[in-house]
Amino acid sequence: MRYASRLLFLLPFGLLMSCDHTESAGNTTEIENAIAIRVFNGDEPADGVAYQVLPSWYVADTNETDSGVDFTYSGTTDEDGWMRIDGHEEGSFTVQFSKDKYSIVTNYTLDKLTPNVTIDSVALAKPGSIKGRVDLPDSAKYAWIYMQGIERVEKTDRKGAFAISNLPAGDLKLKAWVPNIQKFIAEAEVSVPANDTLDVGNVSDSTDEIVFKRTMKINPRELISSWMRPLPIPTVLILRLDSTFNFFETTEDGSDVHLLDSEGNPLPIEIDSWDKGIQSGVINIRIESKADTAKLWTLEWGDSTEAPQKRADVWEDLSDSLIWALNTVQILDFESGTYKNDLPSPLTPKDWYVQAHDGATVYDSVAEDNRKGVIDSGGGAFESKVLQVKYKAEKPEYVVIGTRISDVPHDLSRLDSVEVWIKTDGKIEIILETIIESDTNFKATYKTEGNGSWKRYAVRPQDFDTKDTVKYHGWDVTRNRITRFTIFAYDGSSILVDNVRMYGINRDDLK
Repeated sequence: MRYASRLLFLLPFGLLMSCDHTESAGNTTEIENAIAIRVFNGDEPADGVAYQVLPSWYVADTNETDSGVDFTYSGTTDEDGWMRIDGHEEGSFTVQFSKDKYSIVTNYTLDKLTPNVTIDSVALAKPGSIKGRVDLPDSAKYAWIYMQGIERVEKTDRKGAFAISNLPAGDLKLKAWVPNIQKFIAEAEVSVPANDTLDVGNVSDSTDEIVFKRTMKINPRELISSWMRPLPIPTVLILRLDSTFNFFETTEDGSDVHLLDSEGNPLPIEIDSWDKGIQSGVINIRIESKADTAKLWTLEWGDSTEAPQKRADVWEDLSDSLIWALNTVQILDFESGTYKNDLPSPLTPKDWYVQAHDGATVYDSVAEDNRKGVIDSGGGAFESKVLQVKYKAEKPEYVVIGTRISDVPHDLSRLDSVEVWIKTDGKIEIILETIIESDTNFKATYKTEGNGSWKRYAVRPQDFDTKDTVKYHGWDVTRNRITRFTIFAYDGSSILVDNVRMYGINRDDLK
């Protein structure tokens, strides 16, 4: 390995330069959720279509009138047929579109892993109907049939038969509820046909399948790391669940998970990320008093018939400095003037390095007049150390600037963005990857090029390239096995790097 770089003294360009990477999110600790759906009537975009959004778990009140429904979102499509909602809540939702005698329903989920969803072709259709029956318990005279996610509920007859007409076409879930025994007895997923009736037959009796509510005790003190002490109040603690937790006993989005204090009261929580495929879940928990951490909590899951626990804005009114500490990790800033990176205590700093690959050349020195630079600050100035590398590399040649952030793979699924300031006249790739012995070198890369000026890049999970899944595996494959931060540089002569920081994680994610 050859260190062929210099630490230069420059002004703090992070304070001087504006961000020209318009899609960046690195100056915040969360991504704004958004949904965009385009509705068509035949081959033409449909403007003025009414939409009504409800959580997918919603069931109508049997005494509720249409005017009494509190929709999560409602409105009409624009002149191009688009429904657009920025700043959308997280969770799974059902949206019903309707205009004149036509309607359609569709479903979507927004979370930390998928904060932005676009559905570009939803077609209005004539309403449809369903019919079927459920097996009523001996003591029941009828059951209510709820169509989840929309404001429809119908009563069966004494034999359990039901017929529901004028339903929007699309995928819905129905549940049968018997009021006198206070229990769901059947459920089914149905695809309502357009202008037709679907006979769902005898809907399966869920009493044949016993619902077990599973529980485990959580010691809140184990969620308080040394670097968090003294514990500020209020604050947010983070519960991380991995393969030792049985994700296959939960719903797809973790909506059946409840967290209760020692008295059985719900704690303010939000699900930061939840993925059954990689067995990873993160729950943020709001703490209002140190007394909240004195006794054991109870985590409950497994009962999909129970209403989800209300999600809270756990970060509300917390200081910027606390949110910063709980949601960011500095990787590199070169201020120490050493070959060590800048991982904060109690993490162990690792070496940063520069390597030439496939015939590239890295020069051992830089011109004296380039070792100090001056940037017009428009008033006040102070020095800052940055890394400069002078090189010659034409693709497929390249130069690597990198650092190990962990000796073992870590799950960074809840990452919001990785931010880095770069000045270069060449092309670059910003990479998070896995490099460990006897394992595949998984990579998630963002490719771009410089313009010779300082530029801030804030690369979000959805920005990583997914086209080349052989050489670059993409974020979804790499996110739970990351060990290194790397920059590839080529087709240029110089690159300067500073201030690498990750947002949306904290140092406990790298322990």
